[in-house]
Amino acid sequence: MAKTGKWTCFFAGIALLVALALPASASSDLPVTVDGGDYPGAVRLIDGRSYVALRAFAETVGGAAVRWDPVRREATAETDSLLLRAADGGHILEANGRALWCAGGIFSEDGTLWVPLRQTSEAFGFRCEYDEASRSVRLTREADAILPASRAYDADAFFWLSRIIEAEAGGEIFEGKLAVGTVICNRAASPDYPDTVRGVVFDTAFGVQFTPTANGMIRCTPSRDSELAAAACLEGYRMTADMLYFINEDLATSFWVPSCCRYITTVGNHDFYGD
Repeated sequence: MAKTGKWTCFFAGIALLVALALPASASSDLPVTVDGGDYPGAVRLIDGRSYVALRAFAETVGGAAVRWDPVRREATAETDSLLLRAADGGHILEANGRALWCAGGIFSEDGTLWVPLRQTSEAFGFRCEYDEASRSVRLTREADAILPASRAYDADAFFWLSRIIEAEAGGEIFEGKLAVGTVICNRAASPDYPDTVRGVVFDTAFGVQFTPTANGMIRCTPSRDSELAAAACLEGYRMTADMLYFINEDLATSFWVPSCCRYITTVGNHDFYGD
């Protein structure tokens, strides 16, 4: 099938060196209560998603110490039980080693870093509920912080998923790593493939599925980005629900995938397909 609409997408950061500051105005687009009391900071609604200023929320609600790295353009909020990172222009809120996907992104404006309310509050151990009747959000503390990755993810799944992502897409942009992780997880969820990440990675039912399992590259050490991509996929992120194959046509020796499967998209050096 001919490829149409071929594109490469990447997550571009906003090139601002900023400090994190409490907004000058605490006016809110959405009322929020925290354990029954009004949240004193500003809440913004953007395209149906609610955002809070990270420093204001982390310090007033989470009791966290907040630092800003102007080189990485990354904020860190830390308590005794939580290490949270948020990068300006990114889509991942990293909390205790977990990767919480933020579809609308993380952004800075006028010296303030804005992060999604739901993911941020869950990182700090709150249950986040929207009350339709009052058109407000209720946060109720359930724990000191979100469970760490070591307790939230199956260790074997994380081990092999992060390594196949690194082996296949170590040199790709972050979205390329997410796409490879999507393929592995979609296969594990499909009745046509083994039902575990390890089973998918080492599947040989129709020949070796992934070259790194044959040439030894699967034993690589994953980068932080490959681990974050694996974590995001284990949290439930999927680029699409039907993405099952990928190929780098410059390196491939077999071309049955592009000749027999439905083209979906291209990310970096890989073309992705579905049935």
